Amino acid sequence: MNDAFTTDPDLRHLARLLAMLPGRDHTAFWATVNNGAERIVKLENADPNAVGLDYILTKMQSGITHLRKAENPAAVASFGHHLLMFFDGDRPALWSYLSEYVLFGSGLPTFGERYARDLCDTAWRIIARYDVQGDNDLAERWPGRVR
Repeated sequence: MNDAFTTDPDLRHLARLLAMLPGRDHTAFWATVNNGAERIVKLENADPNAVGLDYILTKMQSGITHLRKAENPAAVASFGHHLLMFFDGDRPALWSYLSEYVLFGSGLPTFGERYARDLCDTAWRIIARYDVQGDNDLAERWPGRVR
């Protein structure tokens, strides 16, 4: 296990941010996030076998498992890519939805946007720090002698 990885403050911060989200059993929340909140899911319990819902739940479960184990930096970087896919961008409908459902700040009108931006900024730092593909790409684009 890499000590620098396990003591990375961004990993701890990401874990705290993710702990503010409802659990995987809140299928209506995750179905709505999966839809970008453009279409609010009104079902109390969305179908957990729906293709999109299954995808987001699988990626979130796998990523959180890797994050908690803190053993595989590349897997956590991959999780960061998925978090950006699910939460990044100029998405006011998603921010409004998050303001209602994210724990510890529910009801504040700007909380959802602040939350999504912090989550994505943290995910981006983790990707930049631990995604090994970047190292491979750099070596390929700038071949040469390494001393």
